[in-house]
Amino acid sequence: MIVKDALKQGYPFVEAIASALPICDEFLVSDGYSTDGTYEALQKISKANPKVKIHRYKWPDKMGLTMIADITNEVRSKCRFQYIFSVQAGEIIHEQSAPYIKALPTMFPTIETFSFPYISLLNKYRYAEGFRLRFSKNLPQIMAVDDAWTLGISEAFIRTKTLRSLANPQRLFNRVTNGIQYVYANTCFGEYSRAIYLPNPIFRYWSLFPKNFLEKNEGHRKLLHIPFSAKTSDILQAHINEPELFWKLGIKALFQARHKSVISYPEGYGLINRQDHPSIIQEFISNPKIDHYYIREELFELIGKL
Repeated sequence: MIVKDALKQGYPFVEAIASALPICDEFLVSDGYSTDGTYEALQKISKANPKVKIHRYKWPDKMGLTMIADITNEVRSKCRFQYIFSVQAGEIIHEQSAPYIKALPTMFPTIETFSFPYISLLNKYRYAEGFRLRFSKNLPQIMAVDDAWTLGISEAFIRTKTLRSLANPQRLFNRVTNGIQYVYANTCFGEYSRAIYLPNPIFRYWSLFPKNFLEKNEGHRKLLHIPFSAKTSDILQAHINEPELFWKLGIKALFQARHKSVISYPEGYGLINRQDHPSIIQEFISNPKIDHYYIREELFELIGKL
């Protein structure tokens, strides 16, 4: 996991770490010199559970999506074990899915990469879903790409394979053809990679609370140049104390800013009930008195037992 000022932006990073600890032998976190209390919280987590190792890595001055992948690959290079699971700071693994993920290397020892189902949410409202390739063998050619939303193959590995194929036109043709087929058919069952349905998807909380949503958007504006318009921000700010309406408008704004489109679920399909969320986050999405993300002290005791 990589983080920078996650606390201020409302990422449930402590819950995310806690949800992944039952799966792993070691959990590496790279902090980008946070100034909002995130680093101090990570130190406390590491003290509670020595499986958590904290690194500090200054984020490059360059901006853009690939910067996130570069930082992710920096911490991936420090992983010492046979498999790596990349988790982002807002992603929580359901407790029913964790044992299944842990068993996958035994179930499929020859598979090199695994894709899992994810749902993206604003609070308890679903706004997107899909599969993300995040779990893989610790191989040098496998790396985070784009904004680290998924894993891919290094350019050096692709170049080597392509050059070796030039001497055999039929092999080159097969590689190109297979590549196109995989892209368009979205194959989920292969010799090296497998898409796996879990008992529950991985819950990716883009934001839990309206105030944190607006703060995070400001961070993305500076980092990734994906802002809402000033008009949209003003509209959202005007409805910050009306959560149901705020999230409806927020989903529309988020999709338009990032994808230039809008997704609209039929009435009732976008809402995920409290009991269906990971248990570690249920209090946050169901208690109307909580209006911003904060670190619950009892989580450190829980983390110490994982």
